[in-house]
Amino acid sequence: MNSVIRKLDFTEIPAFVDIVVNAYPGTMQNTAEFKERYSTMLISQQEKVSSIEFYGIFRECKLVGGMRIHYFKMNVHSRTIDIGGVGLVAVDLLHKKEKVAKELIQYFIKHFVQRDVALVALYPFRPDFYRKMGFGYGTKMNQYHIKPSSFPASGTKEGLINLDVTHKELIEDCYNQYASETHGMILKTANEIEGIFKNPDNKLIGYMNGDKLEGYTVFSFKKMSETNFVHNNMVIKELIYQSSQALLCLSAFFNSQSDQIHRIELTTQDDDVEYLVEDPRNGSDRLIPSVYHETNRAGVGLMYRIINIEKFIENLGAYPFNNETITVGLNIIDSFIKENSRRVVIKFREGKATLSPKEKAEVDLSIEISDLSSLLMGAVSFKKLFNFGRVIVNHTDQVKRLDHLFANMQKPLCITAF
Repeated sequence: MNSVIRKLDFTEIPAFVDIVVNAYPGTMQNTAEFKERYSTMLISQQEKVSSIEFYGIFRECKLVGGMRIHYFKMNVHSRTIDIGGVGLVAVDLLHKKEKVAKELIQYFIKHFVQRDVALVALYPFRPDFYRKMGFGYGTKMNQYHIKPSSFPASGTKEGLINLDVTHKELIEDCYNQYASETHGMILKTANEIEGIFKNPDNKLIGYMNGDKLEGYTVFSFKKMSETNFVHNNMVIKELIYQSSQALLCLSAFFNSQSDQIHRIELTTQDDDVEYLVEDPRNGSDRLIPSVYHETNRAGVGLMYRIINIEKFIENLGAYPFNNETITVGLNIIDSFIKENSRRVVIKFREGKATLSPKEKAEVDLSIEISDLSSLLMGAVSFKKLFNFGRVIVNHTDQVKRLDHLFANMQKPLCITAF
């Protein structure tokens, strides 16, 4: 059956909302009031937010699914590049298992290939489903439940202020300064900053150093009992800091909440939280054999896909690759985008990577595009992929050099939800 995929007109948004409500029943309300309110919000985004567009897929002139496309700027190994994002992928209940989602993702990828973008990303409703489409895993997310008193109180609360809508520019500057120094972070737009203040449950505390905001946290409270009104948790939604002083002052604030807050829920891709707090245990009192105390839950989420390897290598710019000198033949396996299954030759000279199609390779690799995306984003080491049989090397005596080539890549960190 022939499909037509195109940008939705604002008059078609309500029909898309009907599909979305049924596709995401756990987060949506199936009421006329909610649908009208949600439609109004999406229409406003379509008309006013340049970084967001809604697309629909039509079969026999009927809307059977849709998606939200994002135009992002991301720090990739210290260079800011354009990337594509997709969210709110929804399929009409009557058209499940008819490859609607597959066609939407194929269109999404092609959409950004045509714009000379090298990388796209998404949050999967099923990781295995999108891995088959060539998306590779990013950095795991950890969720800690920490006693407030476990945060260090060595800092003072001097310099901490309540932030409000008048501080929007300071918040944007603080966040984007942090993002510009952190691989994987997506730059925050003014529209996203405004979204923080639209939620009445959000509370913001910032650390000022003179007239500069050097750190802030966005948090809310969560009621933990229907019978005990003083049993509440604090949920940290954002924790951004540019200096250890900013972090220590914000930690002193968290520490001071121990009389009112039972646990602080911290969701972070930082694997080293136990070095910040006194007691990282989450209160479950579970032991992992032999004697390892449970500290957090973890999960896979944001996934990446390189859609133009030549452009991606170009975007890496002066990334040093540990100053290795080696010529690598890369045999890319991509079952989802057939034309992307091909061989490229990359010459590394003292770490500088260039495409050299006529160069003779010293070693050949065969690798799925999903794993290649994770590798070049720094989410996984070469040695791990080799040990797990995810990459085939024609000269195994070169594995140590290849592992060193990709070693020390920073894992991508990202807190942008879309």
